[in-house]
Amino acid sequence: MKLSRRTANILLTIGLFMLFSWGTRAYTWYANDLQAQPGYLPFVHFPIILISLVISGYLTHLGIKARRATRGTI
Repeated sequence: MKLSRRTANILLTIGLFMLFSWGTRAYTWYANDLQAQPGYLPFVHFPIILISLVISGYLTHLGIKARRATRGTI
């Protein structure tokens, strides 16, 4: 399947935005939730953050790969 340059840019933008937003959330999870609250409750968010970071990393990878494939075309 071939992606257009526009679709590659959209994938890259969404991936980078998700990396930024979930990276920020991971930092606040570590700084606030994990340090302040004892018990298991802070670890409820950890799988959500981890899965979202993996998905955003994959979307960014696909966007970069698609942009490289469409290099030189209009």
